[in-house]
Amino acid sequence: CTNCNGRGQMDRDTYYKDHWVEIEEDRLERYEQMFQWSPAFETLLAPADIQENQIVGDLGCGPGFLACQLLQKVAPSGRVHAFDVNEDFIERTRKKAEALGLSERLELHHLTSETLPIPDASLDRIIAKNVMVYVDDPNSTFKEFRRVLKPGGKVHAIDSDFAMVAIDPIPPADWRALLDAAAHAFRTPNIGRKLYGLARASGFSNVDIQIMAAPDTKGRLLNFAHNIAGYAREAGTMDEQLIAGILETAEAALAEDKYFAVNPQFVMTATV
Repeated sequence: CTNCNGRGQMDRDTYYKDHWVEIEEDRLERYEQMFQWSPAFETLLAPADIQENQIVGDLGCGPGFLACQLLQKVAPSGRVHAFDVNEDFIERTRKKAEALGLSERLELHHLTSETLPIPDASLDRIIAKNVMVYVDDPNSTFKEFRRVLKPGGKVHAIDSDFAMVAIDPIPPADWRALLDAAAHAFRTPNIGRKLYGLARASGFSNVDIQIMAAPDTKGRLLNFAHNIAGYAREAGTMDEQLIAGILETAEAALAEDKYFAVNPQFVMTATV
């Protein structure tokens, strides 16, 4: 077990962050597929109003696809600060930016705490895409956003609310059981519905929130389902036959063109 304590047992209390610090190779490769940039993501990013020459933060940059898009959007002289707790993600982001000739305007930060290693009022925008679900204390993180943003700057958070994820034809009760077994992998699984209140409580103004849902009939969310199944297996609280059956049901439906899934995204933009 990659994310285990000294006795070879998973530490359920800290797994939600530990499993991002060390990531096994097969999950890294799934993230390379899951996080590839798609034109559909432009709709999610549009409310952030990214402009030329801005300084933008990418919290939880992952393998670097979003950071590279941001670098292109803030050209010719804008900069991107990419933050992540995983060293491999930092290196993958570096390599992608170098391959595109964009690395001179990229600053990489390997995080060891939830305090961002940049001065006050440094950023015009900060993007947190599918990150808030994992942070220790969402209230403190929003206060950190206020600290690093310039007056008039914006935080743009995009996240799920896992109770609202649906994959058909997996029976809803089985999918709910799988999510419950994997709950240790997420600090705040219902973070989507909380984003508006978090921004308001932290003193942000002009808080706008939208819910966007793109239907998936091509199996995009199956990588997510496999990750959830992996977390459930590590917990050891759910029968393996049921876990395998859930995945087999989804895979068979995809092969028969009967698969349908949706993961609504809560898209919140707020101004300092």
